[in-house]
Amino acid sequence: AEEAWATLASRSDDSVLLHIWHTFPEQEQREALVAKWKALRAIRSEVQKHLEALRIEGKIGSSLVAEVVIHATKEKYRLLSSVGDDLRLIFVTSSAMVVEVDDTSKEKIVAIPSTHTKCERCWHYRVDVGNDHNHPSLCGRCVSNLFGSGEARAYA
Repeated sequence: AEEAWATLASRSDDSVLLHIWHTFPEQEQREALVAKWKALRAIRSEVQKHLEALRIEGKIGSSLVAEVVIHATKEKYRLLSSVGDDLRLIFVTSSAMVVEVDDTSKEKIVAIPSTHTKCERCWHYRVDVGNDHNHPSLCGRCVSNLFGSGEARAYA
């Protein structure tokens, strides 16, 4: 980029890295959005501790081998549910589910090794690996990403 810029700008004292090419629009409700992701990162940190325990026990290597179920009370449940299926991508696990509980004493994180087959492309362990007979080593989302309309993601 620097070499191309030197040719385009015809100035040796200028750098492409000193120019602003795009200004991002201001985000509505910025503080609320920052607070939401800070809370999600804190929960992710707790999930990572459970995954590390499985790793130490030799039950998983990569976090993608794991499936996570979080039992959460109303507010935390709403937060985690708000990102939908992208929760597994935030945790970097093959599966992530949230179950609503009515008491904080029932809140817990359960992480287990997946029993599903590993997709050869994305390395996620999914129940739908091999469902497409034309692509027996791929999961449904990879088949969709490669040969269909692609997977819908909202957050991660």
